[in-house]
Amino acid sequence: MFQRLLFYTICTSCLWQCVHLCGVSEPPAARLPGDIMIGGIFPIHEGVGNLLNRTDPDDLICTRIGIERMIEALSMIYTIEKINNMTLLPGITLGYEIYDSCADALKATQATMKLIPEIINIHNSLHCNGTEIIPTVKAVVGEVFSELSIAVSRILRVLFIPQVSPASTAPILSDKVKFPSFLRTVPSDIHQTKAIAKLIKTFDWNWVGIIASDDDYGHSALSLLNTVFKEEMICTAFSKTVPSYVDHALLQKKLEDILDIIVNSSAKVVVVFAKGPIVSKLFEKAIRRKISRTWIASDIWINSREVSSTENLEKVGTVLGFNVKVGHIEGFREYLMNLQPPKQGAINSFLKEYKELRFGCPEEYRNYIKCTNSPLATCDPYDAVLQKSPLACRVDNVSSANDDFLVQNAEWSTTYSTALAVTAIAQAIKNIICKNGTCEKNMNLLPRQLLHELKNSSFSYNGELFSFDISGDINSGYHLMNWQTVNSSTQFHIAGKYDIHNSSIHVNRQLILWNTDDNMVPFSNCSKPCPPGYFKKHSLVSCCYECVPCAEGYYTPTIDMTECSKCNFTLWSRNASSRCEERTIEYFHWENPFAFALISFASFGLLLILITALLFIRYHNTPAVKAAGGNYSYLIIISLFFSLISTLLFIGQPSDKICQIRQPLYGISFTLCVSSILIKSLRIILAFESAKRFVNLTRSTYKPVIIIAVLTSLQLCNISLWLSLNRPRFEEIYTIPELRILQCDEGSYVPFGIMLGYIGFLALTCFILAYKGRKLPEKYNEARSITFSMLIYMFVWIVFIPVYKNSSGMYLSAVQIVAILASVYGVIFCHLLPACYIILFKRKTNNRERYLQSITEFCGVHSFPRTRSARKSSVGTSVKCLTRPEMKTISKLNIKTSVKLRKRRMSY
Repeated sequence: MFQRLLFYTICTSCLWQCVHLCGVSEPPAARLPGDIMIGGIFPIHEGVGNLLNRTDPDDLICTRIGIERMIEALSMIYTIEKINNMTLLPGITLGYEIYDSCADALKATQATMKLIPEIINIHNSLHCNGTEIIPTVKAVVGEVFSELSIAVSRILRVLFIPQVSPASTAPILSDKVKFPSFLRTVPSDIHQTKAIAKLIKTFDWNWVGIIASDDDYGHSALSLLNTVFKEEMICTAFSKTVPSYVDHALLQKKLEDILDIIVNSSAKVVVVFAKGPIVSKLFEKAIRRKISRTWIASDIWINSREVSSTENLEKVGTVLGFNVKVGHIEGFREYLMNLQPPKQGAINSFLKEYKELRFGCPEEYRNYIKCTNSPLATCDPYDAVLQKSPLACRVDNVSSANDDFLVQNAEWSTTYSTALAVTAIAQAIKNIICKNGTCEKNMNLLPRQLLHELKNSSFSYNGELFSFDISGDINSGYHLMNWQTVNSSTQFHIAGKYDIHNSSIHVNRQLILWNTDDNMVPFSNCSKPCPPGYFKKHSLVSCCYECVPCAEGYYTPTIDMTECSKCNFTLWSRNASSRCEERTIEYFHWENPFAFALISFASFGLLLILITALLFIRYHNTPAVKAAGGNYSYLIIISLFFSLISTLLFIGQPSDKICQIRQPLYGISFTLCVSSILIKSLRIILAFESAKRFVNLTRSTYKPVIIIAVLTSLQLCNISLWLSLNRPRFEEIYTIPELRILQCDEGSYVPFGIMLGYIGFLALTCFILAYKGRKLPEKYNEARSITFSMLIYMFVWIVFIPVYKNSSGMYLSAVQIVAILASVYGVIFCHLLPACYIILFKRKTNNRERYLQSITEFCGVHSFPRTRSARKSSVGTSVKCLTRPEMKTISKLNIKTSVKLRKRRMSY
């Protein structure tokens, strides 16, 4: 034993000398001078970034500050400062020196040697002659990770310096031969999982679910639970992880998915290894969804006031769990929310780094903010952005800025264990140096004395008594807790205990309150038959099989089927269905309220067209009818009639014939309508713009019938190609599980687009011609009607394209009906109803003389000289601009314009 100890001593000394000779002078992460120094080693940073390319033994660059571990270091600082402000050690101040291990064993080893520089002289001392080296640091709190605690403990054991870990739970650390100076304020990992397994077997359950946080704590618990469950022949119904932070983006969805699994699972018992805030959110959702189960809690949340204060908590079911006596650190939450710079004489580099990380405003972050404010930029957030406070770049003094980020991210179990470790060391020091209320500043306090006192004495914290067992583990064991709601307040009742030493559990069933309908122990076994709608999924464990719900489109008609049958494509089924159901047929029904409204508009339009046709026939020889288009106005009326008729084909159950008729009927009829309006526009321009100079040309080239026939024939050719190559057809859509959608497939959307685009081109041409005739006599002011009607058409169909593209099912028909009705009503109100108004209410002006008089009066104001010299000297004189033959030409053409006559250059 002595030779082995000497070997470790020499090796350690040589390693320290090597580091010392390389000029290592890295300061501690935090330090406060005191009469008695306590060391701390925490993985404040999450790793080392240059292990493979470093040039110096101590040139280790740490990366990514770990918030939870930093909080544990703050817990040590807070507890020491609190002890210094108490009367526990009168006249004595405790100091601390904390180093960062960066979650690396080599870095942890270097940190240990910096804490204990005296170890360099151990092989030169007179140790063999009875002189023992007394290090400045009397004890060390840490490490958190078991791997690092093993490395640190191998060095500290040389001088028997006590090491008290708040979180290292590896079973190997209980071996006092290998780790004689190691102690910890938490039990070994295996104890709690064994206790849970014993509890499940006590109630004869063998079918349970597991929910764990998606972090090291949760994954370790999952692994241990699965191992112990296999030994105890317990089957796992489901095993799911949840994010470990409350503000995680996927937390809500994960919790909903897990609750869906719980509802569909026959397991009535769920083991939960997660933080209190996550469990609180889980319970809130479970209560809203009326999900009640038996929940087995881990020690991290079994005594959580946040969870236990959930409203209507009794509706979530029964809560059982084991408490390792993790308590509250009085004032620590407030301390975290009001962190201030270190007081004079103290240093704290990681606190400064955290404040800069959380509240600082580096250029990189400013650039990222600018990027996010740009709507077209794609910004990739770097790691530090995720930990930035909303106060970043908004506070003047970063060192004094605070928020509740640390409170929300604290791992309270380890934080509490850290405070417990510091308290144990402080009270052991008191037992050694304080007698009768007086403490001596005994700078010769030996670590061996402190270690012996820690192992053989008890200490109290918040009124509770603790002590270390022979293995150096805290000996508090576990209490089985049962939550009971009394007068809307949750109380923690002890209903049993688990003895760590003999792995035995004692449960007082009479003390447990089951929040079930019959207040009886729930049934949670695998042997329950799978009902219809579920199929058996055998697990690797032979004790049970899992009942899995059939997916949508699948079903099982009887119990205990091994697989689900697929529904016929014309049928469908929900999740966990025992039979297939008929799909609901969906199309644009006549009974649909929206369809009824559209039919009403179409019917009203047909009525207006019928009345207009009767008036035009009755007064066909009047100037108003002739100015509205004469015989060509009947083409407009007929085309509008068939356009409105086509809207009725978009309603009701479709068929191949209807699909092939409705689009062509509208396309041809409205093309005829717009072609007739185009004729009106041409006649206005030809009559007034060219009435003198080109009168003979007008009579020879202006062929309305031919123009209308050619324009309509082009549309007919497009539609004929459409119907012959890839015609519209009826189809059934089954993409939505519960629906059978009946609709028309337009075949090819190219001719469909050409059909609408061609009409739009004609409408644009009408609009341009109407604009050219914007200065014509008031009696012939038809351009305004043409302009507005064509603007309405173009606007409606431009809007139609994106709306149609983003619609589906019956809404496709509804969108096109609306577009057709808007186009038709635009023509009715702009072309037909003005003429009807003149016929019915302006009969005195509805005669030939009044129309010719308006032209004469118009020309009397708008006169133009016949020669170039005359134009220069006679602008504005009142002479006639049209001869009698020209006015007869206008009368014969039967036009009515809607814009004022432009200045024309013509002579008598």
